[in-house]
Amino acid sequence: MPSKRTWEIRFTHRFNQSLDQGSFSDRVHSLWGLDSNADVGIGLSYVPVRDLQLSFYRSNALDDIEVGARYNIFQQAPALPVSAAFRLGADWRTERDLVDRTSGFAQVIVSRQFGRRAELTVIPTFVTDAGRAVGGNTSAALFKHAFNVPVGIAVLVHPSLSVIGEFTPKNRDLPKDMHSYPAWAIGLKRVIGGHYFEILISNSNATHADQYVTSTYMGSPLHRSDLHLGFNIERRF
Repeated sequence: MPSKRTWEIRFTHRFNQSLDQGSFSDRVHSLWGLDSNADVGIGLSYVPVRDLQLSFYRSNALDDIEVGARYNIFQQAPALPVSAAFRLGADWRTERDLVDRTSGFAQVIVSRQFGRRAELTVIPTFVTDAGRAVGGNTSAALFKHAFNVPVGIAVLVHPSLSVIGEFTPKNRDLPKDMHSYPAWAIGLKRVIGGHYFEILISNSNATHADQYVTSTYMGSPLHRSDLHLGFNIERRF
């Protein structure tokens, strides 16, 4: 959580083409996905008072607009083994030919630091009207209600460089005829002043809560072997 009266701007970028897609010559021609289309987003957040962060985020994935608020309940201390926060928000999907355009989400964020070099985060997440089921020229929500528990880990390997990992289990409520794998990501995060640079490889392009809890993306199940390049850039001021 940034300190009081801190603004943060965030850019997200996920290349659509998987690193293993096509023949070797096709992959070379596309620079292993770098020439493919991408899902991009831009977000802005502000901390008006201590422990409260308000956020706005918009991506071109279904032209989704997300607003949210996060509040830190308590921080890890000798008498408290973990830190805890909760986050509430809503999404409005503005792309054409969609049914179930809006959804809400609620998250509990629990993290524990192990010394000064490692941190584990668990995020139970509940979302309404989540995921996409494509039919003809339209798409509707796959779930009226969806729940999942993403997990993240960060390990400091240098005072300004961390290895990060994310894992979202397969949603147990997926339709029986839809076979999907868990979502995962691994990457490096570098801090330079007020800038945060993150580069990652993942089998999912999801960045919104209503996307990543369902083990699907844009109406398609996730595949274990997909390798999408992506990056995030943050700036605090």
